Amino acid sequence: MPRYFFDVADGHRLFDSSGFVCDDDFAALIRAAVLAVGVSIDKPEDDPERHVAIINDQGREIGNVPVYSKPSSEHPSK
Repeated sequence: MPRYFFDVADGHRLFDSSGFVCDDDFAALIRAAVLAVGVSIDKPEDDPERHVAIINDQGREIGNVPVYSKPSSEHPSK
């Protein structure tokens, strides 16, 4: 099974050096979405450029998932 790397980018890039084994690109996309939620909870400020980049085991970026700001009870859709 291929290994994928999930870098967090927001003007600077935090590189994932260990990666995660996923069945395929779709499974990697799901993993990136879960990581994006975790990042939004850890660092809730709004940054429209922040995203989780999905890098395959050949070093190519195959997609990315935006990281949205943490929802609040006052503004649950944000």
